[in-house]
Parts: sequence; structure tokens; C-alpha cells
Amino acid sequence: EWLQKVRGKFPGCQPYEINHFAFLTWSGSLHVHSDRCFHVSTNAWGQGGGDYWKDFKPELDFEPNHWVLTGGPGSGTGGPGTAKSWEEYDESRDGPPTFPLSNPERGDLILVRTGRSQGRGMGIVCRNDYRGQLAADSRIHVIWLNKMTGELRGKTEITGFNHARNKTLNAFHQAPAYKETFDLLKWLSGREETQKTEVKHPKNQILYGPPGTGKTYHAVDRALAIIDGARVNERREGDLERFHELRDSGQIAMVTFHQNYAYEDFIEGIRPELSKGVSGQVGYVLHPGVFKRMVKAAGAEDDKRFVLIIDEINRGNIAKTFGELITLIEESRRLGAGDETKVRLPYSGESFGVPDNLYLIGTMNTADRSIQLLDTALRRRFTFAEMMPEPEHPLISKDVEGVDCQAMLRMMNRRITALLDREHQIGHTYLMGVDTMEKLSYAFRNKIFPLLQEYFFDDWSKIQAVLGGNAFVVETRTAGLFREKEQEVEERVYRRLPNHDPGWTEPGQYRRIYEKTAEQSG
Repeated sequence: EWLQKVRGKFPGCQPYEINHFAFLTWSGSLHVHSDRCFHVSTNAWGQGGGDYWKDFKPELDFEPNHWVLTGGPGSGTGGPGTAKSWEEYDESRDGPPTFPLSNPERGDLILVRTGRSQGRGMGIVCRNDYRGQLAADSRIHVIWLNKMTGELRGKTEITGFNHARNKTLNAFHQAPAYKETFDLLKWLSGREETQKTEVKHPKNQILYGPPGTGKTYHAVDRALAIIDGARVNERREGDLERFHELRDSGQIAMVTFHQNYAYEDFIEGIRPELSKGVSGQVGYVLHPGVFKRMVKAAGAEDDKRFVLIIDEINRGNIAKTFGELITLIEESRRLGAGDETKVRLPYSGESFGVPDNLYLIGTMNTADRSIQLLDTALRRRFTFAEMMPEPEHPLISKDVEGVDCQAMLRMMNRRITALLDREHQIGHTYLMGVDTMEKLSYAFRNKIFPLLQEYFFDDWSKIQAVLGGNAFVVETRTAGLFREKEQEVEERVYRRLPNHDPGWTEPGQYRRIYEKTAEQSG
């Protein structure tokens, strides 16, 4: 029933077209400009002056070719080089518009008609070749929203390709065949206006979960969302480059905590430095840490948002690293807040507070240290977002030479949870993009198997249980190595399958992890 309603909003369109349009608009990479509308007459360029739609059949244009037939660079009442820009055009002053084919932009609406009284469809521009060159083989590529023929209520303008004026717009708006599409466009416009409202993000947040669940990856996306005041979107083309640009400009910073990371590195400290001009002389200088530098930058530009990403936040000594900062980062204690708090720094003696436009994002590997052991003071001041493995992730293959990697990961994690806990599961990123047996073998030998050894402290029986008893764990007998009764020894010794062994590329060994045996089935 729901799918029928969705298809009703896109008359005549195929599911893949609806899905493509939904993805582009929802991800924010396509913004619909329903107020920028063009129209094209399809009967202007048929063979021998005939009707294109009658001569060539609609499916030639609507199905394999997602572009609008325009008739080339001379289309429109003016022509290349004779039209004004959209921004300069004033209909009351300039009369009928004379936009050339190069004017439609990504997101603009195009109405397709046959003659002056029959509509043939509606589409959204996704690329316009004419903006690069006015060549005969250029196309205006569209995503179709409506492929229905409909009688128009009133006649449209005579021009072949041009900006749609009120006469044409009214004719399409009043046609029953296009009502659902205009309702959809109205809803999209309202949604985009809502999206422009700033999204409130937590001042301090931690992404936590087992290794390989994409915590650092998603920290980048959240940092960009905070900078934009928008909701978190899926990674889009150009986002990573933009992230690096913001790091270079100082609006985003990133640091990794470890056991030796200290207050002096994070906030401020005194460091030795070779004196200039005096050979061998060592002096001591006050050095601001990454957090103090971010505070200074954010305070100087309070109209911007600044983000500090702290990777592996639970690996550092929180009390020693944060010091008095643990109080200052609270939202109610920020500068300008009702309970604004400042402290005097011990090394510089400066009065220090945290501005409201500085955000903290931490990442935490739960396999490294249990979240229950995390400093209570930090837990109270941060919002926590759990990130767990996604075996059904679309980038995990279900068929690598017959191996279902999704089922394999799902079964291993179920066993790890039963034998250990849910915080030591295997993340989905280890298998993302694995589409050959060579890649699967590499991921297992160099990433997954070492992780299992670390989890279970070389308890081979448990590792073997997680792997469904496959050949990756090799059993060796010790019989004959020691004289009887001289020494009590384990009769069986386990070891990992050698890296060069062909068993690592045997599909059956991977299927054995998740396929039920005859005994299990019975």
C-alpha cells in the first residue's frame, strides 16, 4: 500500500528513478528549484516536421535516455549569446524572456508538452551539457517526475524552448495529470525550508562501540554537520576535501589520546627549546595545547562553530588530561551561559573559559576499555552515541565466490557475544569493499584473526568455536616429544594456519563459519 502511494506521486516512473530522485534530494545533493521553470515543445523537431513523440515513441526518450530533446543550440526565441542572465532578467521591463539552452541549472523544473495543449511530462534537471558548450550533441539531462500525457487547461506559449511564463505554468497546474507532481514539489519546498532551520547539536558527545564500526569516519560527518548547523548526512563527494580544508583553516582540529598524553599537551605546559643565537643553550617556553588554541580561535570568531575531535578518548587519563577543563566544558558553564565559569590556568595565570561555539566529539573503542569504567565525571558531561556492527551494510558482499560475508559476520558476532560480551564484536568496516577471495583472505589473516587472538588471549578453543571449527586453527599432537611421566604436558597444541597456506583462500572454510552441519541440523 505504501509503495503504491509512492508510485502515485511519480506517475509513469520506474522504481529505480524514484529511488534515485529520493536519494539525491534526501542526501542534500539535489535541491529542487520549482520557482525556476522551463518548458519545451516536443513537436518542433520531428522528422520532416512531424511530431517527435508520434515518430519515435515516448519510451525512446523516457526509458533509456534521461534527457530532454531540445533541438540544438538555436532553440528559444533568442539564441546563444542574445539572452540576459536569470538574475538580470525583468519580464516587466525586458518583455518575453530569451534564455538560451545554457541557462537551466541543476534542480530546475522542465515541463514537456506536445503543441500548445497537451502535456507530456515533467522532469528535474540533474545536468546541463549546454552550460559547458553549445554543441548539437549536448543534452539537458533530467530525472523524470511524471511521464503522463495530459490535456492542459488553457494554451501554453508558442516558443519551442524557454522559461515557462504564467500562461504555461497555469495550464500545467490546472491539468489533473500533474496535480500529484506539483503537490510533491510543494512538499519538497516546505521540507527544504525546514531543513534550513539550524539543528542543535550536543556540545560534547562520544561515539562508542567495538573496533571497526566507523566511529572516526562518522566523527568527520558529525563535525561537518555541526559546522553547517545541519543534520548529519551520509558522506557526499567533496566532504572529505572540505573536512581537510577546515582542518587547515583551524576550524576543525583532531587529536588522539594515549597513555602518555597529558594536560601539558592538551591545555598548556612549559617545554624546553633551544635558544636562538646561542649554541647549545636550552630555554623554557610556555606552550599552548590544542584545546587552548581552539578556545582562542573560537573566541575570536564567535560567529562560526569550531569542532575538536578527540580520537580514542578513553585511552588517556581523563582526570590528568582535562584537569579543571572537566567543569568548564559543561554547557551551563560555558562563556555567556547562566552559570558562566572561568578558572586561572596554573602555568600562564590567564583567566580561562570555554566559549559556547566550541564542540567536542570523542570516539571510544569499547574493546579497549569497558564503557562502565569510564571516568564518571566525563560520562556526566558527554552525550553518548552507540555505534555497533552492521552485518547488513550494503558494502558488505553476500557473494564472494559463494561466501555470504554478511551471514559470516553476523554468526561470528553472535558467538563472540555469547563467549565474551557485545562490546568485543567485530566491526563491519573490516569487510566493507571485500569482493574477491584474495581480499577476504587478507582481511581475515591480517585484521580479523589477530583481533580474535587479542580478545581471547590465545584461548584457541574459543577462537575455534567462533570460527565454527574451520581449518584456520591447526591442532598439533605432542605425543612422543616427552618421556612418560617426566613432565605433565598438554597433549594438544594449537596454532594459527600459516599465512601461505591455501586454506585461507578456500571458500568452504569461510562458509563453515555460518553454515549448519548435519549434526547441528539434527
